[in-house]
Amino acid sequence: MNVTKDRRLLIKIAHMYYDENRTQQEIADKLGISRPSVSRLLQKAREEGIVEIKINYEGSFARLEDTLEKCFNLKEVIITPYDEGEGLKRYLAEAAAGFLVRTLKDKSLVGVSWGTTLAYVPEYIKNAPELDVTFIPLVGGVGQTRIDLHSNQIVMNLARCFNGQWQLLHAPALVDSVEVKNTLLSDRNIRQVLEMAERVDIALIGIGSPFAAESTMLETGYFSERELEDLKRYGACCDLCSRFIDEYGNPCCPELNERVIAITLEKLKEIPLVIGVGGGYEKHKAILAALKGHYLDVLITDEKTGQFLMINSKKTLI
Repeated sequence: MNVTKDRRLLIKIAHMYYDENRTQQEIADKLGISRPSVSRLLQKAREEGIVEIKINYEGSFARLEDTLEKCFNLKEVIITPYDEGEGLKRYLAEAAAGFLVRTLKDKSLVGVSWGTTLAYVPEYIKNAPELDVTFIPLVGGVGQTRIDLHSNQIVMNLARCFNGQWQLLHAPALVDSVEVKNTLLSDRNIRQVLEMAERVDIALIGIGSPFAAESTMLETGYFSERELEDLKRYGACCDLCSRFIDEYGNPCCPELNERVIAITLEKLKEIPLVIGVGGGYEKHKAILAALKGHYLDVLITDEKTGQFLMINSKKTLI
């Protein structure tokens, strides 16, 4: 076949496939050639510049997501538009809801932490399939107010979305002493729920910044003044399931962490799929710390936080 005829055939096949949306088998039948030949000629059309694939990235953050996945060795990154306050939390919650719907399978055990963003997630789960899934709190109750933000309430709301089941952890997240904690852990019901939390397949966790102006921990009166001073003294930067890490991703504040009733950071790392949700300027360093500590497999955040992480990724990987 001479060059002119060869190019004409390539253009014809490309037109039929891309413009007319015909299948490769339909083209093969039409032209009297094999389907593998059509596939090979389509590839050649791309190589010779007859076909140019252009992806319209407008309104998408695919490139930023891909960059962050590679920089931090994550299974997936989902970037949302940026907004202020509650608007951003709802963007993040909607993205988390979509991820859950396409990820959950029958027999899944799903652990959930707490916070305002996670509390919005059930609102965005619409027409979810009925699944044999069980939702389990990863942390005890936080403070005496805003019960809607507690892990127990969120797992109930999520389970109802999928017509699934749930367990409840009837214990506070932070107690006054290690002795009180050990007494509570001696209760069979509390101990069993925490043991289930260690066996979950998927964890959906908020990424907290203990000193942020809109910190739910501060809002709910979670800390005493002395405990706040301890957090500052130890350089606490981020909380995951009410356990604290410093800016390098290392556990810190041992006096506080030893009094927390929640999954441990070590066990959190063992969960096959940990989905971290958080965004906004005040959480930039907290999210970076969680990534440095390798606690996350999936990150759901906003575009400005994503850009901050990309800029700081080289420093992180040194």
